[in-house]
This record gives sequence, C-alpha cells and structure tokens, in this order.
Amino acid sequence: MLRFRLLGDVDVRVAGQRIDVGPARQRCVLVALLVDANEIVTPDQLTERVWGDRRPQRVRETLYSYVSRLRQALSAASEVTLLRRSGGYVLSVDPATIDLHRFRDLVGRARETDDDGRALPLFDEALRLWHGDAFADLETPWLDLLRASLGRERFAAELDHADLAIRAGRHAALVPALVRRMDEHSLDERLGAQLMLALYRSGRPADALDHYGQVRRRLADALGVDPAPELRRLHLRILNTDPGLAGDAGPVRRARPRPSQLPGAVADFTGRRAAVTWAESVLTGPAEGLRVVAVSGAAGVGKSSFAWHVAHRLRRAFPDGQLYADLRGIWPESIEPGDVLARFLRSVGVPDAAQSATAEERGVQFRAAVADRRILVVLDDARSAAQVRPLLPGSASCAVIVTGRQRLTGLAGADHLVLETFEPEEARSLLERVVGADRVAAEPAAVAEIARRCGYLPLAVRIAAARLAARPGWRLAQLAERLRDEAGRLDELATDDLEVRASLGLGYRSLAEPGRRMLRLCGLLDAPDLPAWAGAALLDEPVARAERQLEALVDACLLTVVDRPEGAARYRMHDLVRLFARERAVREEPADLCRAALRRAFGAWLAFAEDADARLPTRTLAAIHGPGPRWRPAEPFAAVGDAAAWFDDERAALAAATRQAAALGFADVAWQLAARAHPFHDVRGTQAEARPMHQDALRACVRAGDRLGEAVMLRNLADLWTSRLDASVADKLDAARAALEIFRQVGEPRGVTDALLLSADVHRVSGRLREASELLAEASEVAAAAGHRVGECRALVGRATINREQGRDQVARELAERCVQLARKEGVRRDEGVALTILGACCCALGQPETGEAYLREGLAVARDLGDRTQETYTLARLGRQYATDRHPAARPTLELALARSQADGVAFGEALALSGFGELELNEGRPDRAVSQLRRAIQMLGDGRFPFARAQYLVNLGRAYAGCGDDAAAATAWTTAHGLYVRLGNGSAAERAAGLLAGNGPTPGDSRVAQAPHKGSSRR
Repeated sequence: MLRFRLLGDVDVRVAGQRIDVGPARQRCVLVALLVDANEIVTPDQLTERVWGDRRPQRVRETLYSYVSRLRQALSAASEVTLLRRSGGYVLSVDPATIDLHRFRDLVGRARETDDDGRALPLFDEALRLWHGDAFADLETPWLDLLRASLGRERFAAELDHADLAIRAGRHAALVPALVRRMDEHSLDERLGAQLMLALYRSGRPADALDHYGQVRRRLADALGVDPAPELRRLHLRILNTDPGLAGDAGPVRRARPRPSQLPGAVADFTGRRAAVTWAESVLTGPAEGLRVVAVSGAAGVGKSSFAWHVAHRLRRAFPDGQLYADLRGIWPESIEPGDVLARFLRSVGVPDAAQSATAEERGVQFRAAVADRRILVVLDDARSAAQVRPLLPGSASCAVIVTGRQRLTGLAGADHLVLETFEPEEARSLLERVVGADRVAAEPAAVAEIARRCGYLPLAVRIAAARLAARPGWRLAQLAERLRDEAGRLDELATDDLEVRASLGLGYRSLAEPGRRMLRLCGLLDAPDLPAWAGAALLDEPVARAERQLEALVDACLLTVVDRPEGAARYRMHDLVRLFARERAVREEPADLCRAALRRAFGAWLAFAEDADARLPTRTLAAIHGPGPRWRPAEPFAAVGDAAAWFDDERAALAAATRQAAALGFADVAWQLAARAHPFHDVRGTQAEARPMHQDALRACVRAGDRLGEAVMLRNLADLWTSRLDASVADKLDAARAALEIFRQVGEPRGVTDALLLSADVHRVSGRLREASELLAEASEVAAAAGHRVGECRALVGRATINREQGRDQVARELAERCVQLARKEGVRRDEGVALTILGACCCALGQPETGEAYLREGLAVARDLGDRTQETYTLARLGRQYATDRHPAARPTLELALARSQADGVAFGEALALSGFGELELNEGRPDRAVSQLRRAIQMLGDGRFPFARAQYLVNLGRAYAGCGDDAAAATAWTTAHGLYVRLGNGSAAERAAGLLAGNGPTPGDSRVAQAPHKGSSRR
C-alpha cells in the first residue's frame, strides 16, 4: 500500500517499506507535485516552488533530472505515475494516499455533518495524521508560506475538534493539549474559552478563573482591549457556577398466532444509520413501560421506509409477531381505531365472535391479549395522538413505531424522531444503488445536481433514480437539465405510482383554507426563510394570527422552524414545497393580489431594515431614503432589538427580497432594501454579499427611470468596490462620477459629498494626490453647508491621509486630531477609530512610538466595540507592523491573528499589511530570505498600479531583504522603484531616504522612518 507523508518529515512508503526519494531539492519537487496531485504543474511553477529567487544555472536541466529520478524511485508503486503533459507534469495518484489531502477531506467531512458522534472520530483521525510541522525537513520560501498556511488549517481543525471533544465529555484529557496550544496562540480567545470550560468541567474552577485573568492581561498588554463579550459571559457563568455549564417476557405457554404483517423491507434502503441505531436502542432497551418511537417529518422524507426497515431488523427481538396498520391519517377518510383493533385482535387469536362491540372495549381486549407477549406494533401515517392511543399495548414487553407528518406530542412517554432530508452523500448512495455504480461514477457533477434539484428529499431522489433506471440509454446530465426548469420540475419528479406533487397535495388538502392561503403566499417569496411578521405582511393581518397559521404549516410538516437558540422563530420551506405552493398560488390566487402581497412583505422588510439601520452604531455614507411601501403591524410590535443581530438574521432574506423586488419591477423597494443593508455589510466586512444586491437594484432603477435610486446604488457600488483589490479603479471612478452627476441633478447635497469623497479616494490610491486634494476641498465645503457631519469627518480623514503620504506627518496629525474631536462630538465612532489609527501612524513616524501604539490600540478597541471586523483587522495588522518595528514580543502573535482574519474574510489589503509586517519581523530577526518571500507576496496583494505609498514602503524593506541575501542588484532595483514612487507622491523626505539607501548610507533595517505601514484613509482600507 502506497503512503505519502507530508505532515511532518517528508516520507514515502510502499507496503510499509520506506522509499528513498532523494536529496532535499528533489523531495521539494515531489512535494510541489503532491500538493497539486492529479493537476498539471508547470515547470515555471516547480522552479518557483523549489528555488524561488535563488535559482541555479541551467535550472531546467536540474529540474528534469529530479523528475526523472523521482519517476524511477516511484516505479515500485503501481498506484502512482508521474506523467509529462502539455504544459507541465502530473502526479497521478489517489489523494487518499497523501496525508495532506486525507487531512483536508476528513476535516471537510467532519464540518459538513451536524452529528457530533460522526464528526469527532473524523477530526480524531485527521489530527492523528500530523507528526510535526508540515515538510519539517525542507525549507524554501514557497514551503515556508505553505507551511504557515497549513499550520493555520491545523489550528482551526484543532479548535473545532476541541469543541466537539468537550461536548463529548473528553474535557479532562484535552486540558494538556489546550495548554500547549495556548502557549503558541496566546491571544486566541476561542482557544482561551475552550481551556476555561475544560478546566471548569474537570473540577478546576479556580484554574479556569485564573486562566481568564491571564488572557485578559495578555489582550490588554498586547492590544489594549478587553476580552470579547463571549469570553466575558463564560467568565461570569463560571463565577456563578451556572448549572448549564456543568424485559424479557416469560416462555410461551401454548401455541398462539404469530402475526407477521410488515410490508416488504426496502431492499435499497439508504443512510439514516445514526437514526436507525438510536431507534433500535430505544425499542429494545430496558424500560419500565411501553416503548414508543414516534417518527415525524415532511412528505416524502421516508418515514414509512424508515419504520419498515427498523421493524424488519428487530424481528428477532419481538418473536411473538409484528402488527402493522396504515392509519391513512393524511387522507380525507382516515381509518378509525375500532376497525384497526378488530383486525389486530383477529391477528393475535381473538375471533370476531369474541370481540367487544365498542372501540374502547376492544382496546382493553387487545392490551390483555398481548400483555405477556413480545410484539412490535407499527402504526403508519397517524393523524393525531388521539387516533393512536387506543391502539397502544399496555405492556413493557411490547414496543411501537408510529409515523406521521405531525409531531405527536400528545403521546405520553414517547421518544420522538424528526426525519430530515438526506445528506448529499446519502442521496448519492441511493442513486448509486438504484441506477448503478458505473453510471453514477461516470457523471459525478450530474449526480450532485440531480440530488440538489431534488432538494435531497428521499422520495424525489428515489423517483429520479427510478426514471434513470428505467432508461439505461439516458445520460444522467439529461435528467439534471430537465430538473433545472422550476416550472416543470414537479412534472419530472413522477413515475408510476410515485409522485412528489401528489404526496404534497395530500398534506395541502388536509389544511383548513387559512393555512392553505398562507402556504400559497409564502411560496411566492424567494427568501430562504421568513419571520412571523413577514407572513403577517403577506396576509395583511396581525402577527399573532399569522403565527398561528405558520405553526399549523409546521405541524403539517410543510414548513420547518429554523433552529435559533435565541429570538423569534423563523420558518423555512423546502424547495419542492415552494414549487408546489407557487403552482397552487397561480391557480387559486389572482395575479394582482399576489403582487400586492409580495409588495407588502418587501415593505415590511424595508420598514424594519430602516429601524435596524438607524440603530447601527456607525456608518460611512449618508442615509438617503425614498418613497415606497412600508408595512408595519397594526398592533404594537418590536421586531428590532439588537440591530446587528437583526441584520444577521435577515441578511439572506434581504438579499433574496432585493433580487426578487428588482425582477418584479419594484425598483423603489429594491434600491432602498440594498441601501439599508449596506452599512451592516460594510461593518461586517461582507461586501461580497452586498454587491449583487446593489447591482440587481441598479438595473431595476435604470429600467424604471428612478434617478435617485440609481445615484444611491452607483454611490454604494463605488464604496463597495473600495474593498476589492481585484476591482477596476476605472469602474469605481466611473460609478462615483455618474452618481455625482445625478445627485447634483436631483439636488441631494449629502450624496454629492459622498460621491466627491469616493472620487477623491480613487485618485489617492492611484497616486494622483493633487486631484484628490481638490475633490476633498470641495467635499468639505458641500458637507459643511448641508450639515453632513459624516462627510466632514471623512473629508478630514482623506486630507490627513494625503498629507501623511506626502511626508507632512505633523499636518496629518493635526487634521486627524480635528477629526477625532468632530467624530466624538457627532457620535461618529467609526471615523473616530479611523482617525485614531492615523494618529498612531503619524506619532510613530514622528519618533513617538509609545504614543503611536497607544493610539493604535485605542483605535482597535473602538473597532472591536463596534463589531467592525474589517477595520479591526486593518488596525491589528498596523499594530503588528509597528510592534515588528519596535521588536515588541507581541509582534508575531498580533500579525498571525491579523493574517488569519484577513485570509478568512478575503480582505486582501489587510493580508498585504500583515505580510509586510512579517517581512519586517523576519528582517529584524536575521532571516532576510524569508523576508523576501513575505514582502514580495505583500506587494503582489496590492494589485497593479495602486497604493503607491504602501508599495514604496514595502519596496524599501524588500531592498533591505535582498541586500541581506547578498543580491545587491535586486536591492538597487527595489530602492530605485521606491524612490520613483516617493517622488511621484511629492514625499521628498522619504525619497531622500530611499536615495540614501541606494548610495549605501541609508538607515538600518529597523529604522521606523521607512518601515511604517499605511493607515486606513477614506478608502476604508
């Protein structure tokens, strides 16, 4: 068996025997191919990965030699081939033989499941694959970066694993590992919380409290902030000793009937392993009374199949027989208990002549007849607990499985199981068993799409599989294509006597008309889930009345309640139920009433979004409102408490409502929904979610001729493009200029201010500081005249930024101080935090590092208090860079935290800041070769032609790193480029320092005058 070990020293074994894969550089080639196993790796990529900038002469010949030797070394293993392909090399191998890919696969599967019992062993196996640092015996710049990235992946998996292990009761055994990790990641609060909880549950509350104190002191010393609210709450719970933390029947006397009434077992029953195991343990385990498992779930989820499967598996556990009845609870003419009891009595040996006349008396006879028997009773499709109770045995020797769409909460003592839709892998397994493994393996993408279009509903997946099995000539992609059409999807999901539409129709017809209408109207919405007040808006009724109808749909398993530990319930509709509900709405609701209902629902989201937006603690653009529908409940109703939490709950619904409103031509609603969500996404750093909303709304405004909405969307899009280093500068400038023109036409001075500021920001990041200054001066005048204080603050920030980049740090400091005063007076906390970071950078540049660091920590505390994740990340990176300059012991953990946050959130500029800090840190610690890798990556992250000030600073340090490696030519190139950038910016002092470096009499590597990071200006970077 072939095994590649990369998570430690590089090691290759075949059948347990170690294979010699050559010297270090040759092993680097192998690693470079294994990391991208089964993918083409070009010779240029291999060269970069193995040698970086220090390439030998005739590097291609050396590379070919290594590849040839590797091919020979691996020839002993038939499972791997090293192939030459057009454009490069491919190492063809099963990824499961490579511990790196095995680790990622196991972690991915563990994170996909909601079952701790399945996830924990997957994490255990994944983490056991590590035997030290990745590629521990090799060192190249590329491997150094990859090793650091994999270390972060490992740490993230360790954190997830620890959460599960603590929940599983393994806290005591986990404590030593958590202590070791805390030594390495001293500022990580999630890890700190895990160690506190593990210590507490291990009977060591004093140690848990002491550890909290250590974490609090570290955060205060390094970052100047208090622990996060979650950690503080855990501390209080520990202080308060919160409790939330902490039959066999006798032998058969005479021959009696042994009924065997179960329907045939489902031959291709798939999945549900944990549920089957749980049900079997309940039904066969010790009990003082009757054991009842009540299975509920939506139409088509496989309740009956599950019950039959479990019952057949337990036949030996109930040797006296199995009784079965289909109660037809969802049908108009359900079965009466008395009729079922008559059949049961006959089956256990009580003839018709001996049976009582009433259902009540037959129930007594039935319980007496089975009192000393071990019988399993299966009651399928029950309408209610009242229908089931007369049919229950009274003896603990018997057991019962009941299925029904409604949760039968009235069954005292029953254990309840709610069946959900399939996991993706379960759906694939069913398709494979019915259609055939070869056909499924041949079209994996089509298999995944079919399962997804079926909503992972077992009935739908089974129908799709049956249709494919009956048509062996079909490609699976053909059915996938048919299922893409929503209008015809339910038609496709029908075969023989199986039909999704018919199954849903039974539940629909069982509802009273108010419930049916609620289902029809809810089905019109694209939102993935909705609160009760949105249902009330659809009906234009009080919230309490709408909530009763929604709960009735939940009871009928046509809606599900979204699991929320706190707050009001939300209701979700399965995709196929939504299609069914829309069909009914088209047939039963007038089109104008449907549009009016949707407009009310969108108006409700808009009204509450405005309330939430007004409560957010910060914003960067003027809140501009327009006409349009607002719907609020007639009765007093407070939907918004915590504004950020409200947006978190509604973010997916708001995106769907904006998209749907735009498509329906409700431009006035669409642009205001997008605009109200913009400040939240800006603070959260989730601009990628906000951009499609604004683009949809912008198109709707253009079609409708809504000029104000068009201007607001263009302004916001220009602002959202700020955070994208891959976005075109021209796109942002075009959007800002177009918004400026329209705002001037419609007479909206606050919008004019914002558009001027955004245009100025484009010019600044492009190095056109004169044009930027002129626009900022105009923005200041317009903002002051309009009373737009946020605009005034942002103009001050922009002016301070430009002066900072031109080397006028004292002027920049004075402007930043004015901004802090104005922001505090107006309560504009975000601008206060931004200005504090500028003050910090200015003070450091002016030779006052202690004062500068204090301002940076104060800015960090503001961002953290606001929940402004993006600004917090930027400030962490800047603080880490300054710590690196000052050789502060907190430099590395601060930069690691900033880099991890930037990469997790996709914040490219934050990643560049952090990498540049690491570059300076490596320089100061005498590792110039590593500094080269970090700084080159930082420069690459800036994109082309933007951020000349940051680029110049990074180039200065890159030149130092090259000089430290002995590459004087590369150093001179870097310093020459930096000098040119400083001259272009008009920063004479920095240009002189760069020229001094070229002349050989420049500052030392730790000189902070040329090592300061750029601060967050009006671009909000």
